[in-house]
Amino acid sequence: MGREIILKTSQDESFNAYLAGDEAAESGVMILHEWWGVMPHNRQWADSLADIGHLALVVDLYDGRTTDDPELAAEMMRNIDQPRADRKLQAAIDYLHRPGRRIATFGCSFGGKQSMQASLLRPDKVSATLVAYCRMETDVARLKRLSGPVLAIYAQQERNWPQKQEDFEAAMKAAGKETEAAGFDAAHGFTNPTSPRYEAEADQASWQSIVDFLQRHLRGSGNSDSSPAGDSSP
Repeated sequence: MGREIILKTSQDESFNAYLAGDEAAESGVMILHEWWGVMPHNRQWADSLADIGHLALVVDLYDGRTTDDPELAAEMMRNIDQPRADRKLQAAIDYLHRPGRRIATFGCSFGGKQSMQASLLRPDKVSATLVAYCRMETDVARLKRLSGPVLAIYAQQERNWPQKQEDFEAAMKAAGKETEAAGFDAAHGFTNPTSPRYEAEADQASWQSIVDFLQRHLRGSGNSDSSPAGDSSP
């Protein structure tokens, strides 16, 4: 459904992205991959969001590298050039931005951290942020930059839950920002269909919470069911 495109940063650095949806859409969603690199399910997320009227853009922070080896994935994540990644994030948001279009960022795990980073880099252009089972930002001064609400999705089988949720919500409250939470009795990685920790029911329910959040904050009030499996929100 979508297509591969090449974007450029402010320093003329080329990077890959996957674009799905109508370029005249009134809402846009930037998707950031997990530590594995851009995988088929990341593109599927974009296609599913495009099906309900969003323009979706999957940004490749790894320059085409992918792996299913956790040790290599961890190494790639540790070695990321974050200033260069920041330039990609900013360029991608600038690409999506149009007068009147509302933009959200979304990612899981490593992608969740990068989703928050993107929103902090371009708060004037990002209306909402979605993060799932990732390292949570708790710097109140940084969180004050946000210009819109955050949906945080939690894997309740993680060892640092519920502390991570409590700490994030306290920081967001101190920053005077709005946050919503969706928690699921599942392990880290439960939305990745190639992971042994994948939980189809939790994945479908969390997806509906994402759809509902985007509907409310990017496109106004209303109810939409875009889950690939057609499941409703919890």
